[in-house]
Amino acid sequence: FDPYINPDIIRGMDISDKSFEIFDISQPVDSKTACFPGDVPFSKEVTLTLADSGVVNLTAFTMSPHVGSHADAPVHMKGNLDDGCGTASELSLRAFLGPATVIDLAPFDGGIGVEQILTKLEGRKLPERILFRTRHHIRYDVFESDYAFIAVELAEYLVREGGVKLIGLDTPSVDHTDSKDLRSHHILHSGGLSWLENLDLSAVLAGEYNLIALPLKFKELEASPVRAVLIR
Repeated sequence: FDPYINPDIIRGMDISDKSFEIFDISQPVDSKTACFPGDVPFSKEVTLTLADSGVVNLTAFTMSPHVGSHADAPVHMKGNLDDGCGTASELSLRAFLGPATVIDLAPFDGGIGVEQILTKLEGRKLPERILFRTRHHIRYDVFESDYAFIAVELAEYLVREGGVKLIGLDTPSVDHTDSKDLRSHHILHSGGLSWLENLDLSAVLAGEYNLIALPLKFKELEASPVRAVLIR
């Protein structure tokens, strides 16, 4: 149990309770969901129908774990998948569960720098979890090649200052699509940070929330889809 989580959020949770709000910040996943150029999109195969079986419908699906809202694991950038080290199953659950601050930069494209975050925080200390809202609307079925990402200077700053466990973006990657070395990925990982990509923060205001966005226990994959929600 993470002591930083308000126990009242966890205990006896009832979605009909009007004393708190739940915001689904996950992008939908279907056959129209856009993915990074060259990646494997979502597709499904019906393996058994209720009409044929008289009992159940069954399907199988194929997709990259980077489709939709997801968390990258260390082996995405370094190591060998065959070693089974640094996979999605080894991501720290504590990073994906707890208080989070939404910073509204929308509309914003390009590298998010130190200046943007300091201006928005107005002297407050860095939160443990920071989600950057950069779009007013999410077109989940279109790959937006011009998008906000984490500038190298900001990645270095977050690592140097310490205290941040996780950052999140409503765009495809913490690095620019043209990056050949994924420097921000490597810097964030070197500092022990986790990150979420392809969130949908279009219906969320700037402010303080509780985040739940747990990656699945994939022991052989370099990323995992998440069902990300904010609770207030």
